Amino acid sequence: MKKSKFNSIIENRLGGYKQIISRVDENRPNQLSKKVKVAVIGGGIAGLVSSAYLVERGFEVNLFEKENYLGGKIGSWKVEFSNGYITNVEHGFHGFFKQYYNLRNYLHKIDAHKYLIPLEDYLIITKDHKHYRFKDISTVPILNIFDMIKRGFFPLSPFFKSSASFKMLDMVKYDQVKTFDKWDNVNFLQFASKAKLPKELQLIFESFSRAFFAEPQLISVAELMKSFHFYFLSNDLGLIYDVLNDDFEKTFINPFLNFTKEKKFSYRTGINISSIDKVNGKFVVNGGLYDYLVLSSDIKGTKNIIQNSPYFKRNYPLFFDKVMKQKQSQKYSVLRIWTNKRHKGKYPFFIFTEALKMLDSITIYHEMEEDSRRWAEQNNGGIYELHSYAVPDENLSVSKVSENLLTEFYHFFPEMKDAQIIYEHLQLRDDFTAFHTGLNSNRLTFKTEVENLYFSGDWIKLESPAMLMEAAATSALFSVNEIFKKEGLKQEKIYSVPLKGILA
Repeated sequence: MKKSKFNSIIENRLGGYKQIISRVDENRPNQLSKKVKVAVIGGGIAGLVSSAYLVERGFEVNLFEKENYLGGKIGSWKVEFSNGYITNVEHGFHGFFKQYYNLRNYLHKIDAHKYLIPLEDYLIITKDHKHYRFKDISTVPILNIFDMIKRGFFPLSPFFKSSASFKMLDMVKYDQVKTFDKWDNVNFLQFASKAKLPKELQLIFESFSRAFFAEPQLISVAELMKSFHFYFLSNDLGLIYDVLNDDFEKTFINPFLNFTKEKKFSYRTGINISSIDKVNGKFVVNGGLYDYLVLSSDIKGTKNIIQNSPYFKRNYPLFFDKVMKQKQSQKYSVLRIWTNKRHKGKYPFFIFTEALKMLDSITIYHEMEEDSRRWAEQNNGGIYELHSYAVPDENLSVSKVSENLLTEFYHFFPEMKDAQIIYEHLQLRDDFTAFHTGLNSNRLTFKTEVENLYFSGDWIKLESPAMLMEAAATSALFSVNEIFKKEGLKQEKIYSVPLKGILA
């Protein structure tokens, strides 16, 4: 499709919507010609991407995962209910946005892209049941904002009534250094007050905030500006993303295992690596010796490993202290329910909700996943997943969390109040990345002071504005590229949306 003149102007101003940010010497060899062993700790997206690219080049890779399944936050595992019903559950819903360039390249590599299906609409439902739909909003940066105003998402007049509103211009001036220097210590509620944001626009930003596992009074405005730049103001792909059409074991993990089957790869699940050592230049992991180590665990797991490893505290005290200062998110919860009836009306299978207290989104699994659809048809029922990305910092019991999520679910779908819940599965966790105020300056990068030790994960500070799953995949590529460079191999191309905003 031919791009509009306005789109071309914006794209040129940004330097292209899709940019290569790695240096690739095409004259270097692609394949390793000697034996080099790499340990990867953590079997989430970052660990799997690291492993796939390394074994493809001839490295011998051993992956260790503490859970009994691979995938991390995008893992899938079996649960059995009292009557013998066995099914797979997950940490929660995940959207594969079209600007997840590196993650989607990985999906193509392992042949998992064939399972992607599009979301029909990006929908936010307010407490008073007002709907904000993004399906037909222009996807061109800047034009998308004016289109939202035109369609009544929020009024334009407040921006002309107060000079404070012009603070919003910093959204289109995103620059990693300047933005974080200015805004990282300011939370969103403080910013909304200073900028006198209209309540409708504040709601949209609060939905973004909670999607990054932080309540609006906790999230860094700089992180929010980065996310808004990454998802909305740096590309013309829009907010309508894809999802995998069945559980992650079938659509994400099995393709990875098939890809690595004939290569020098082994993995062990249920192995909690609590400490590591380094002897004569090699890492000691679970009794084996490795030339390189890619630590791909989440913040909570990484802190535990480093804390219990005397080698780091003894030889790298500043590095040790920096790791110990990393912070994980507040609690989040995922409640999946199997019911004997379905909701009324037509909705996309994922919906953002304005939390009354806790419920941030609803996923209609029987309209998305093949296995869930089969169960719903056989039982004339439905499967719903209720998410709270940022459970309030109260001492809430598991039963109270479940009760609150269900109460808010019935607020948005009142016809489900009399539905019988046949099965339910609740998770209450605190192991996601924190994007709270004041954390950026101390955030770790993929490259460490410890020779041949690299970090990867969605919590790593990158030069690109990637977020969430794309950040995990991108950090993995930075880590493996550094290993390729040390071994004299050609590096992989790393892609990014524009690094700076249109007015930066």
